[in-house]
Amino acid sequence: MTALVRHPYLDHPGPIAFAHRGGAADGLENTMAQFRRAVESGYRYIETDVHATLDGKLVAFHDSTLDRMTDGSGRIADLPWKEIGHARVAGVEPVPLFEDLLEAFPEVRWNVDIKAEP
Repeated sequence: MTALVRHPYLDHPGPIAFAHRGGAADGLENTMAQFRRAVESGYRYIETDVHATLDGKLVAFHDSTLDRMTDGSGRIADLPWKEIGHARVAGVEPVPLFEDLLEAFPEVRWNVDIKAEP
């Protein structure tokens, strides 16, 4: 019989609540403001999506293009960070770099959905 091995990442009694896309149900998904709100609301586990920009920066964003959620346009994989950095989610919040999330919220246990477009 194989013993059940628990990983420290899942070291939590009972079910684990994740703030999906940073808790998108009550704010702008995958934004620094929404991640902060999730942490302030008590979430310890947060899910986000990550895409690589043309110049290799990792951004927290669900879609492969900026079109649906931002005032910008184009495929993330085809754009440099400098251009994506000017786009605003719902016209107000910047698209965050994943490294900035890790720095801002070191206590969070991240569930990262790595996106890769052909």
